[in-house]
Amino acid sequence: MKKVLLLILTSGACIIVYSFIIYWDTIYGVIKDNLPKLDQFGSRELTTTSNSNQGSLRSIDQSVTTEKTIVSTKLLNKLYLEKSLMPGNFTNSLVTSTHFPVRENLAKNYITITFQGRLGNLLFEYASLYGIAEHHNMIPVIEGGCHLKKVLKISATSGQKLANVKRYNEVKGCTFEKEAFNLDRKYNWILNGYFQSWKYFVDSSEHIRKELKFKDSIQHEATNQFHKILNLKGISNTSTYVAVHVRRGDMVHSSVMTKYGYTSADKRYIDDAMTSFQLNFSNPFFIFSSDDISWCKTHFTKENTAFILQKNSPEVDMAIMTNCNHSIITTGSYGWWIAWLIGGKTIYYKNYPVKGSELDKVFNSETYRPPSWIAL
Repeated sequence: MKKVLLLILTSGACIIVYSFIIYWDTIYGVIKDNLPKLDQFGSRELTTTSNSNQGSLRSIDQSVTTEKTIVSTKLLNKLYLEKSLMPGNFTNSLVTSTHFPVRENLAKNYITITFQGRLGNLLFEYASLYGIAEHHNMIPVIEGGCHLKKVLKISATSGQKLANVKRYNEVKGCTFEKEAFNLDRKYNWILNGYFQSWKYFVDSSEHIRKELKFKDSIQHEATNQFHKILNLKGISNTSTYVAVHVRRGDMVHSSVMTKYGYTSADKRYIDDAMTSFQLNFSNPFFIFSSDDISWCKTHFTKENTAFILQKNSPEVDMAIMTNCNHSIITTGSYGWWIAWLIGGKTIYYKNYPVKGSELDKVFNSETYRPPSWIAL
């Protein structure tokens, strides 16, 4: 009798254990199949379901549901970080590092920008994209053919096809719009505009300076030309090098541009700025870059001046100028970036744009130029 009873109990226990194994395997399979899949950048891959549009992104808050079992991906993330379900704790771990990176990566969506304009504009757009992305804990992506990837050592990825996208359209050009810092993190975003304000990337400045390093071939050429300029003038290493960028061209000769409010600095402003450096620094040496270099050569003839005469690409000229210690700039985004990349003391032309003009109405000097720069 005892043997029969023992056999019945043993059989019952085996049935219970077997049922539990089958039930647990079912739960595990559902959880594993429904966990967010992530790409190499730690972001959710695009998924397609019968109840949603193709390419929609799974939300990090979405729960995996099957009959009476509900497993929140947020809860799994919490457990993962608390090491209660760290990979390797169990032979058949519920969560593995392949499927479940840390929370910071899971939270990220993508953000990109529509690039437009020439080098100065492109630098504003990339820096602002980077700063806005960091502010929202998003991943910045750019087009594979973007000119900046050809001339700079930028790290932003390309080739991502975005779904679940919203657009932010800049209202004004040369001002800071705080709305760009309040994007809904549930979406991917496309920025449209020039975003010309230091405030978009002030908190990311250290990272951006590392991003905006010229390719080695460009920097090598620029360094060679810089030293050639110094050697021709017999300038020693004890001098203080001051970059002077003079924008004229369309800001002087285009009636459409001047009517709108664009203008260029006159000779008196540049003379006064150079005098300021001569009074405050020993042995200042001024190197001019301009889209009208003949005008500069005609008006500035002192021995402590030199000019970039070789016909270079815009990025090579900019790289040459960034070898200087300080800067004098007139108008335009190209000169702005020469000054920002150099650091040091910057003097800028305060009468740009023309007061009361249409350009002046969308221009905010306080958010366009860093507060440490000096108006003259």
